[in-house]
Amino acid sequence: MSEGPEARAARQRQQRWTGFGTAVALVAMVGFGTALWKVADHGACDAETPAVFSSLYHIEGASMAPTIRPGEWIWARRRYYCSSEPQRGNLAVLAPVHGEDGYWLGRIVGLPGDRVQIKDGHPVINGTPVEQQWLQSEIGDTTNGPPRHVSTFAESLPRGPRYRVQIQDTHAAAENTQEITVPADHYFVLGDGRDDSLDSRSTAIGPIPRAFIVDRPVWILWGSTWDRVIRRIQ
Repeated sequence: MSEGPEARAARQRQQRWTGFGTAVALVAMVGFGTALWKVADHGACDAETPAVFSSLYHIEGASMAPTIRPGEWIWARRRYYCSSEPQRGNLAVLAPVHGEDGYWLGRIVGLPGDRVQIKDGHPVINGTPVEQQWLQSEIGDTTNGPPRHVSTFAESLPRGPRYRVQIQDTHAAAENTQEITVPADHYFVLGDGRDDSLDSRSTAIGPIPRAFIVDRPVWILWGSTWDRVIRRIQ
């Protein structure tokens, strides 16, 4: 049975109001999160910071793509790691280690005492390559330069989650590193968007001290597409 003109008009009005209500709610959450960001000092765990339950972050870079994309807003459990031990595969908001401006995101790959190396884009932990499955290859965003051939892989850490990473050139220097042993009270952290991430592969950053692993991302509140609105982060 076909839909009549009056029923169709009523349905369209309902859809518009539903979309408007969703947008208002998200704008309110973003505004509240921005206020928290202005009030709260996002320092390391050993810093004196207000005891606020949650934090909102606006993501500007592609260091965690495709898991978290540029322009998205995420909700994080504030100071979660100040009382809970980081686990392999966890995502974390990291306080500036060397006095840099702003925060950054990363995935915990190596635990204290682990031997970690990157070979042709594969993390190798204690001599065993991390399971990695090719999913697709495509021409990446050309907005800021020439075309880039980007491959997406699914990675599975030992006793950890399965997630996606993007790598442009598995033969690049950043994708082929020397083996290091993660010091006590430090963690080896990588971005899922490997070509856009400055992380523990860099000698300027290295393994991250425990005290600088602070908030835990949990939800994408506002995504780059509608299917990424109110989305649990893996």
